[in-house]
Amino acid sequence: MLFRSLHFLAAIALSADAFAPKSTFVRPSKFALQASSKPLTELCEITKEACDVVAPLLKEMYSQIKIGTGTSDTALFKSDATFFTIADGIVQHMFIEYLFGGEKFHEIVGEEDDSIVNILETPYTVDSLVVPEEFEELISSTLENVKALASKIDQTAYSDMTIFVDPIDGTREFATGKGDKVTILVGYNDAEGIPAAGIIYRPLTEPAQWASGSKREEFTDGVLDLAVEPNPKG
Repeated sequence: MLFRSLHFLAAIALSADAFAPKSTFVRPSKFALQASSKPLTELCEITKEACDVVAPLLKEMYSQIKIGTGTSDTALFKSDATFFTIADGIVQHMFIEYLFGGEKFHEIVGEEDDSIVNILETPYTVDSLVVPEEFEELISSTLENVKALASKIDQTAYSDMTIFVDPIDGTREFATGKGDKVTILVGYNDAEGIPAAGIIYRPLTEPAQWASGSKREEFTDGVLDLAVEPNPKG
């Protein structure tokens, strides 16, 4: 699948220093990062903020998700036998239509490009699925926060860049109680199609674990729970 490669895409964009064997990677100070002079750094930081914003929504849906084959309110099988969840569709919609939408980027590519999402009028829907009413207030507040972040993205700095969004990499894991395996993946390619920056974010761990960066701007950031001594056998 194309979006499995986002793991690889994002890893290329990151400096190897971000994955050095240590117990925790702590983000650099704000003083050390002048985001305004480093557009990819700024983009990574805004994307990370967006991941923080949608994480409570994902956690709430994850806590109540039902496994089903079309009879559940919140999940059904896709044709490739992986779970497509309401959360997957809503997060992608918020990112593509609101956070990154407009004319700011050359192209935006999402995994669920054919999904039809309504989060403006209740009842909210994702394709044929009706979003349970208990999620409506949280979805609405999350959307407003995403819109606020969108206003922070420079309107011209990224016009030649392509974004790849996988809102929930590991939808089956999401729907079967293996949330620590779930990630939000966002990668940025330059005009030549070369990975320029990216973020890997685990929204369902406590605390959230993530790594972002851009090698060309010598930027790495993140909080990772890494082994002190690497285990080559996994």
